[in-house]
Amino acid sequence: MRTVLVAQIFLFLLFTSGCASLQTGGGPGSEMVEVPAGPFTMGAVIDNPNEWGDTDEEPVHTVDLDAFLIDKYETTAAEFSEFLNAHPHYAPAFIETGPAVTIEKVDGLYRPREGLERHPANRISWYGADTYCNWRGKRLPTEAEWEKAARGTDGRTFPWGEQHPDNSLATYRRPFSKMGFKAMEPVDSMPQGVSPYGAHHMAGNVWEWVNDWYSDVYYEVSPQKNPQGPEQGEHKVMRGGNWYYKAYYMRTTYRFNDPPETFKVWQGVRCARSAQQP
Repeated sequence: MRTVLVAQIFLFLLFTSGCASLQTGGGPGSEMVEVPAGPFTMGAVIDNPNEWGDTDEEPVHTVDLDAFLIDKYETTAAEFSEFLNAHPHYAPAFIETGPAVTIEKVDGLYRPREGLERHPANRISWYGADTYCNWRGKRLPTEAEWEKAARGTDGRTFPWGEQHPDNSLATYRRPFSKMGFKAMEPVDSMPQGVSPYGAHHMAGNVWEWVNDWYSDVYYEVSPQKNPQGPEQGEHKVMRGGNWYYKAYYMRTTYRFNDPPETFKVWQGVRCARSAQQP
């Protein structure tokens, strides 16, 4: 069933690619921060005193990106519900609702759970994330764009710098089994933990899908200018950690991955667009 839905999504995207996209209003999804063009250092040296890093984060390399914009906030439950209700036939391939999901389906309509309107949408497949961003007239960020937006050009370990995470900077080590939805925070919260460009929750809250296929050796062959990731693969990359993971996984260089059709409770989305795009 899910394979059929994925095929339908492809046809849906093909059909709508030339159509006008919805323009966001005054909600969190309309706010973006600009990341200027230029080089930055991508990856991490895994031989370090903390012993932090995996082999897929090496070699450290310089990447030169064109200017782009990225959402200041993660996509909210309210915003993603609006998208789901606009495409109810395809929604089962975009999200899987459940007791730990900020969106619920009631009387055939999707809606944020009461009080969670500005919490991040979660348990979203990569197909849901990708289609949502296209619907907003945007796109998923590349893995390189996401990392630059999170760490800037000074090679920092976390979006806010080198300080070890705590719950003033990010949602950190919060067990959902004990805290429920209090494990997450509204997408516009925790200003002390913003990235160098002002993006919130680039560590913690939900893992964020990016456009790239995952390869553990991609950095060995990645082009210097605007890398787009491997041409094919089985898993898509996610970045940024979630509400429970330890500091190791919240680093700006850590690379997580899942099959694009899967649903896990920590999967969310943040969109981007090219700076020259109107």
